[in-house]
Amino acid sequence: MRRTVAGGLLLTLAALTGCSSGGGGDSLAAGGSAADEPASQAEPGGAAKDSAGASRAAVRTTSVIKTGELHITGKNLDALRADVEDLLEANGGTIDREQTSNDRDGKVEQSTLVLRVPVQSFGAVKKALEGLGRLQSSDETSKDVTTEVIDVDERVETLQNSLDNLQRYQQRAKDVSELLRYEDQITARQSELQSLQAQQAYLRDQTSMSTLTVHLSTPDTYVPPPGALDNAGFLTGLKAGWNALGDLAVLALTVVGAALPFLAAGVLVGVPAWLVLRHLLRRRRTPVPPAADPSGAA
Repeated sequence: MRRTVAGGLLLTLAALTGCSSGGGGDSLAAGGSAADEPASQAEPGGAAKDSAGASRAAVRTTSVIKTGELHITGKNLDALRADVEDLLEANGGTIDREQTSNDRDGKVEQSTLVLRVPVQSFGAVKKALEGLGRLQSSDETSKDVTTEVIDVDERVETLQNSLDNLQRYQQRAKDVSELLRYEDQITARQSELQSLQAQQAYLRDQTSMSTLTVHLSTPDTYVPPPGALDNAGFLTGLKAGWNALGDLAVLALTVVGAALPFLAAGVLVGVPAWLVLRHLLRRRRTPVPPAADPSGAA
Protein backbone atom coordinates (compact mmCIF):
# COMPACT_ATOMS: atom_id res chain seq x y z
CA MET A 1 0.00 0.00 0.00
CA ARG A 2 2.79 2.47 0.88
CA ARG A 3 4.56 1.71 -2.39
CA THR A 4 1.39 2.46 -4.34
CA VAL A 5 0.92 5.86 -2.63
CA ALA A 6 4.59 6.77 -3.15
CA GLY A 7 4.36 5.84 -6.82
CA GLY A 8 1.26 8.01 -7.23
CA LEU A 9 3.03 11.00 -5.71
CA LEU A 10 6.00 10.58 -8.00
CA LEU A 11 3.75 10.47 -11.06
CA THR A 12 1.95 13.66 -9.94
CA LEU A 13 5.24 15.55 -9.44
CA ALA A 14 6.49 14.44 -12.83
CA ALA A 15 3.31 15.70 -14.50
CA LEU A 16 3.56 19.09 -12.79
CA THR A 17 7.21 19.43 -13.84
CA GLY A 18 6.33 18.70 -17.45
CA CYS A 19 3.54 21.32 -17.46
CA SER A 20 5.80 24.01 -16.08
CA SER A 21 8.52 23.33 -18.65
CA GLY A 22 5.95 23.40 -21.47
CA GLY A 23 4.58 26.75 -20.27
CA GLY A 24 8.09 28.29 -20.39
CA GLY A 25 8.46 27.31 -24.04
CA ASP A 26 5.11 28.92 -24.89
CA SER A 27 6.11 32.21 -23.27
CA LEU A 28 9.22 32.44 -25.42
CA ALA A 29 7.25 31.64 -28.52
CA ALA A 30 4.79 34.47 -27.77
CA GLY A 31 7.52 37.03 -28.46
CA GLY A 32 5.93 40.28 -27.21
CA SER A 33 5.36 39.16 -23.60
CA ALA A 34 8.82 37.67 -23.28
CA ALA A 35 10.38 40.99 -24.15
CA ASP A 36 8.69 42.60 -21.17
CA GLU A 37 10.10 40.17 -18.57
CA PRO A 38 12.44 41.72 -15.96
CA ALA A 39 16.12 41.42 -16.73
CA SER A 40 16.75 39.95 -13.28
CA GLN A 41 14.65 36.87 -14.24
CA ALA A 42 16.06 36.50 -17.74
CA GLU A 43 19.72 36.35 -16.86
CA PRO A 44 22.06 35.81 -13.90
CA GLY A 45 23.27 39.39 -14.17
CA GLY A 46 19.80 40.73 -13.32
CA ALA A 47 20.82 41.36 -9.70
CA ALA A 48 23.41 43.87 -10.85
CA LYS A 49 20.77 45.77 -12.83
CA ASP A 50 18.43 45.76 -9.83
CA SER A 51 21.14 47.39 -7.75
CA ALA A 52 21.67 49.95 -10.50
CA GLY A 53 17.95 50.67 -10.57
CA ALA A 54 17.99 51.18 -6.82
CA SER A 55 20.53 53.98 -7.29
CA ARG A 56 17.83 56.02 -9.05
CA ALA A 57 16.58 57.12 -5.66
CA ALA A 58 19.95 58.71 -4.87
CA VAL A 59 20.04 62.47 -4.33
CA ARG A 60 21.05 64.33 -7.47
CA THR A 61 22.64 67.74 -7.79
CA THR A 62 20.57 70.62 -9.11
CA SER A 63 20.82 71.10 -12.88
CA VAL A 64 20.51 74.72 -14.04
CA ILE A 65 20.82 76.30 -17.48
CA LYS A 66 22.35 79.78 -17.17
CA THR A 67 22.50 82.40 -19.92
CA GLY A 68 23.55 86.03 -19.93
CA GLU A 69 23.86 88.99 -22.29
CA LEU A 70 26.04 92.08 -21.95
CA HIS A 71 26.57 95.28 -23.96
CA ILE A 72 30.00 96.84 -23.41
CA THR A 73 31.51 99.88 -25.12
CA GLY A 74 35.12 100.95 -25.39
CA LYS A 75 37.42 102.92 -27.66
CA ASN A 76 39.82 100.05 -28.41
CA LEU A 77 37.79 96.95 -29.28
CA ASP A 78 40.86 94.94 -30.24
CA ALA A 79 42.15 95.33 -26.68
CA LEU A 80 38.72 94.49 -25.29
CA ARG A 81 38.54 91.32 -27.34
CA ALA A 82 42.02 90.30 -26.20
CA ASP A 83 40.94 90.79 -22.59
CA VAL A 84 37.92 88.57 -23.22
CA GLU A 85 40.14 85.81 -24.62
CA ASP A 86 42.47 86.01 -21.61
CA LEU A 87 39.50 85.81 -19.26
CA LEU A 88 38.15 82.74 -21.05
CA GLU A 89 41.51 81.01 -21.01
CA ALA A 90 41.81 81.57 -17.26
CA ASN A 91 38.35 80.12 -16.58
CA GLY A 92 38.20 77.23 -19.04
CA GLY A 93 35.81 78.94 -21.47
CA THR A 94 35.70 79.17 -25.25
CA ILE A 95 34.30 81.39 -27.99
CA ASP A 96 31.48 79.45 -29.61
CA ARG A 97 30.50 81.99 -32.30
CA GLU A 98 31.67 85.42 -33.40
CA GLN A 99 30.31 88.14 -35.65
CA THR A 100 32.56 91.16 -36.21
CA SER A 101 32.40 94.20 -38.47
CA ASN A 102 35.24 96.61 -39.29
CA ASP A 103 35.35 100.23 -40.41
CA ARG A 104 37.06 101.56 -43.53
CA ASP A 105 40.42 101.57 -41.81
CA GLY A 106 40.11 97.92 -40.84
CA LYS A 107 39.50 98.61 -37.17
CA VAL A 108 36.86 96.66 -35.28
CA GLU A 109 33.77 98.80 -34.70
CA GLN A 110 31.34 96.13 -33.54
CA SER A 111 31.71 92.54 -32.39
CA THR A 112 29.33 89.97 -30.96
CA LEU A 113 30.87 87.02 -29.13
CA VAL A 114 28.96 83.97 -27.93
CA LEU A 115 30.96 82.53 -25.05
CA ARG A 116 30.70 79.13 -23.35
CA VAL A 117 31.96 79.03 -19.79
CA PRO A 118 31.61 76.41 -17.03
CA VAL A 119 28.45 76.89 -15.00
CA GLN A 120 30.38 77.17 -11.74
CA SER A 121 32.37 80.10 -13.20
CA PHE A 122 29.36 81.91 -14.68
CA GLY A 123 29.06 84.59 -11.97
CA ALA A 124 32.78 85.34 -11.77
CA VAL A 125 33.22 85.55 -15.55
CA LYS A 126 30.17 87.76 -15.99
CA LYS A 127 31.34 90.13 -13.28
CA ALA A 128 34.82 90.31 -14.82
CA LEU A 129 33.35 91.02 -18.26
CA GLU A 130 31.29 93.89 -16.85
CA GLY A 131 34.51 95.55 -15.68
CA LEU A 132 36.38 95.35 -18.98
CA GLY A 133 34.80 98.49 -20.47
CA ARG A 134 31.81 100.72 -19.98
CA LEU A 135 28.82 98.53 -19.19
CA GLN A 136 25.69 99.63 -21.05
CA SER A 137 23.36 96.77 -20.13
CA SER A 138 23.51 93.39 -18.44
CA ASP A 139 21.00 90.59 -18.17
CA GLU A 140 20.96 86.97 -17.08
CA THR A 141 18.48 84.11 -16.76
CA SER A 142 18.50 80.80 -14.92
CA LYS A 143 16.29 77.80 -15.64
CA ASP A 144 16.12 74.82 -13.29
CA VAL A 145 15.91 71.62 -15.37
CA THR A 146 16.69 69.12 -12.61
CA THR A 147 13.39 67.29 -13.04
CA GLU A 148 13.80 67.13 -16.81
CA VAL A 149 17.34 65.76 -16.52
CA ILE A 150 16.25 63.04 -14.07
CA ASP A 151 13.30 62.08 -16.26
CA VAL A 152 15.40 61.75 -19.42
CA ASP A 153 18.10 59.76 -17.60
CA GLU A 154 15.52 57.36 -16.21
CA ARG A 155 13.86 56.86 -19.59
CA VAL A 156 17.21 56.21 -21.28
CA GLU A 157 18.16 53.61 -18.68
CA THR A 158 14.77 51.88 -18.85
CA LEU A 159 14.73 51.82 -22.63
CA GLN A 160 18.31 50.51 -22.80
CA ASN A 161 17.40 47.62 -20.45
CA SER A 162 14.34 46.80 -22.55
CA LEU A 163 16.42 46.85 -25.72
CA ASP A 164 18.98 44.50 -24.18
CA ASN A 165 16.19 42.07 -23.28
CA LEU A 166 14.79 42.15 -26.81
CA GLN A 167 18.20 41.42 -28.32
CA ARG A 168 18.67 38.43 -26.01
CA TYR A 169 15.24 37.03 -26.84
CA GLN A 170 15.88 37.55 -30.53
CA GLN A 171 18.81 35.17 -30.29
CA ARG A 172 16.39 32.49 -29.00
CA ALA A 173 13.89 32.93 -31.85
CA LYS A 174 12.67 29.58 -33.26
CA ASP A 175 11.42 30.70 -36.66
CA VAL A 176 11.61 33.57 -39.16
CA SER A 177 8.29 35.19 -38.14
CA GLU A 178 9.34 35.39 -34.50
CA LEU A 179 12.73 36.76 -35.55
CA LEU A 180 11.05 39.50 -37.62
CA ARG A 181 8.76 40.47 -34.73
CA TYR A 182 11.76 41.00 -32.50
CA GLU A 183 13.54 42.92 -35.26
CA ASP A 184 10.64 45.37 -35.61
CA GLN A 185 10.51 46.01 -31.87
CA ILE A 186 14.27 46.45 -31.67
CA THR A 187 14.28 48.96 -34.55
CA ALA A 188 11.49 51.05 -32.97
CA ARG A 189 13.15 51.12 -29.56
CA GLN A 190 16.57 51.94 -31.00
CA SER A 191 15.08 54.98 -32.73
CA GLU A 192 13.42 56.12 -29.50
CA LEU A 193 16.62 55.54 -27.57
CA GLN A 194 18.68 57.63 -29.99
CA SER A 195 16.22 60.52 -29.64
CA LEU A 196 16.38 60.36 -25.84
CA GLN A 197 20.17 60.15 -25.89
CA ALA A 198 20.28 63.30 -28.03
CA GLN A 199 18.12 65.11 -25.45
CA GLN A 200 20.35 63.77 -22.70
CA ALA A 201 23.50 65.04 -24.42
CA TYR A 202 21.94 68.48 -24.99
CA LEU A 203 20.90 68.83 -21.34
CA ARG A 204 24.32 67.77 -20.13
CA ASP A 205 25.99 70.32 -22.39
CA GLN A 206 23.66 73.15 -21.37
CA THR A 207 23.89 72.41 -17.65
CA SER A 208 27.66 72.01 -17.62
CA MET A 209 28.56 75.01 -19.84
CA SER A 210 26.66 78.30 -19.58
CA THR A 211 26.23 80.76 -22.46
CA LEU A 212 27.25 84.43 -22.36
CA THR A 213 26.59 86.72 -25.32
CA VAL A 214 28.85 89.79 -25.29
CA HIS A 215 28.25 92.76 -27.61
CA LEU A 216 31.32 94.97 -28.02
CA SER A 217 31.08 98.35 -29.73
CA THR A 218 32.59 101.84 -29.68
CA PRO A 219 30.64 104.66 -28.00
CA ASP A 220 29.80 106.07 -31.45
CA THR A 221 28.48 102.79 -32.88
CA TYR A 222 26.63 101.59 -29.78
CA VAL A 223 23.03 100.70 -30.51
CA PRO A 224 20.78 100.10 -27.46
CA PRO A 225 19.13 96.68 -27.44
CA PRO A 226 15.45 96.49 -28.41
CA GLY A 227 13.27 97.71 -25.57
CA ALA A 228 16.04 99.57 -23.77
CA LEU A 229 14.52 102.98 -24.63
CA ASP A 230 10.93 101.96 -24.14
CA ASN A 231 11.01 103.37 -20.59
CA ALA A 232 12.53 106.77 -21.46
CA GLY A 233 11.35 109.98 -23.09
CA PHE A 234 8.54 112.56 -22.79
CA LEU A 235 5.80 110.30 -24.12
CA THR A 236 6.77 107.52 -21.75
CA GLY A 237 6.73 109.95 -18.82
CA LEU A 238 3.36 111.32 -19.91
CA LYS A 239 1.98 107.82 -20.20
CA ALA A 240 3.33 106.88 -16.77
CA GLY A 241 1.82 110.06 -15.23
CA TRP A 242 -1.54 109.41 -16.86
CA ASN A 243 -1.53 105.85 -15.62
CA ALA A 244 -0.64 107.05 -12.13
CA LEU A 245 -3.52 109.56 -12.24
CA GLY A 246 -5.87 106.79 -13.33
CA ASP A 247 -4.66 104.60 -10.51
CA LEU A 248 -5.21 107.46 -8.04
CA ALA A 249 -8.75 108.00 -9.34
CA VAL A 250 -9.49 104.29 -9.03
CA LEU A 251 -8.13 104.34 -5.47
CA ALA A 252 -10.30 107.34 -4.55
CA LEU A 253 -13.41 105.74 -6.00
CA THR A 254 -12.61 102.55 -4.12
CA VAL A 255 -12.41 104.46 -0.84
CA VAL A 256 -15.68 106.28 -1.57
CA GLY A 257 -17.38 103.03 -2.48
CA ALA A 258 -16.19 101.41 0.74
CA ALA A 259 -17.35 104.38 2.86
CA LEU A 260 -20.72 104.87 1.13
CA PRO A 261 -22.62 102.17 3.10
CA PHE A 262 -21.43 103.71 6.36
CA LEU A 263 -22.47 107.18 5.19
CA ALA A 264 -25.92 105.93 4.21
CA ALA A 265 -26.35 104.22 7.58
CA GLY A 266 -25.21 107.40 9.32
CA VAL A 267 -27.75 109.49 7.43
CA LEU A 268 -30.62 107.10 8.15
CA VAL A 269 -29.83 106.95 11.85
CA GLY A 270 -28.16 110.29 12.49
CA VAL A 271 -30.68 112.66 10.87
CA PRO A 272 -33.73 111.48 12.88
CA ALA A 273 -31.64 111.43 16.05
CA TRP A 274 -30.44 114.97 15.37
CA LEU A 275 -34.02 116.21 14.78
CA VAL A 276 -35.23 114.68 18.04
CA LEU A 277 -32.28 116.14 19.93
CA ARG A 278 -32.88 119.56 18.39
CA HIS A 279 -36.56 119.46 19.41
CA LEU A 280 -35.69 118.60 22.98
CA LEU A 281 -33.15 121.41 23.18
CA ARG A 282 -35.70 123.93 21.93
CA ARG A 283 -38.22 122.83 24.53
CA ARG A 284 -35.68 123.36 27.30
CA ARG A 285 -34.78 126.84 26.07
CA THR A 286 -38.40 128.03 25.75
CA PRO A 287 -39.35 130.06 29.01
CA VAL A 288 -42.38 128.86 30.92
CA PRO A 289 -45.01 131.70 31.46
CA PRO A 290 -45.80 132.58 35.14
CA ALA A 291 -48.96 131.18 36.60
CA ALA A 292 -51.97 133.65 37.04
CA ASP A 293 -52.83 134.96 40.59
CA PRO A 294 -56.23 133.52 41.69
CA SER A 295 -57.05 136.64 43.92
CA GLY A 296 -56.96 138.83 40.91
CA ALA A 297 -54.58 141.28 42.52
CA ALA A 298 -52.82 143.63 40.22
